[in-house]
Amino acid sequence: MHDDQHASARTHFRSADGGRVTLCAPGYDLTEPWSASVRITTNRPYAGTPEGLDLRQLHIARAGNYDHVLERVIDGHWSNVVQMQGGQCMIGHSDQADQGLAVWRGPWHEAATWLPDPKMPGSHVLRYFAGLGFHDSPEGLRVTAGRPAAHNVEVLEVSKRIPGVGHLDIRQPALAHRLVPVWSGAAVPTGEVWAEEVSPADQGSSDMVVIHATPSTVTTLAGERDHKHLCERRVEFLHRVTELCWPREDTGKSTGKKAWS
Repeated sequence: MHDDQHASARTHFRSADGGRVTLCAPGYDLTEPWSASVRITTNRPYAGTPEGLDLRQLHIARAGNYDHVLERVIDGHWSNVVQMQGGQCMIGHSDQADQGLAVWRGPWHEAATWLPDPKMPGSHVLRYFAGLGFHDSPEGLRVTAGRPAAHNVEVLEVSKRIPGVGHLDIRQPALAHRLVPVWSGAAVPTGEVWAEEVSPADQGSSDMVVIHATPSTVTTLAGERDHKHLCERRVEFLHRVTELCWPREDTGKSTGKKAWS
């Protein structure tokens, strides 16, 4: 295997809370961008807290991702752009949509949130990013709270598309242990796997979702497009994964125990 093949078989992602996700799967293309869902909660709401700041949702993606979302999903445009924390705060709206879009964009990544008002004033939009720090790097976008005692930054999941296989949604066990069946799964080099049938409400046919548990992650792997029903392809991928870990930031390492049991 050539050096460039070695590089593409292993990838890292710095999550918004400072953790580091590592995925290694020799023979597979891992070059698709990472994304993540983040929740910011207010631990002790205080008088005068603007409405909506007790719970904020951010989606982190590669820089430029929401140009396509703004154009294709709500047929909108960027109405305002201001410099902010080494990047840009961008406000998007559409006359046809019932919601707006706000994005902090850095050199490599961006954090986006939907707005309840499609034409919310820029001064109000900036409140959605109030009290947060954005620290962008090629490995990921870290989001910090200016007042850690008041605000908590929590990563709900990180995601990656594996071409020809499907979509990985990776969570830490504390948030996803209920996804793991109570019975033992099939052994793979990094943990255990299960295949479960799901029946989407908007589709007539069922599909199989593969669940994968390691000492520090719980992952669901769903198919896509023409590969949607090829469950064996997803199971084969997980058999060939040699590393999938997301150590807790406070320990810096996994315990090696079954965190999902």
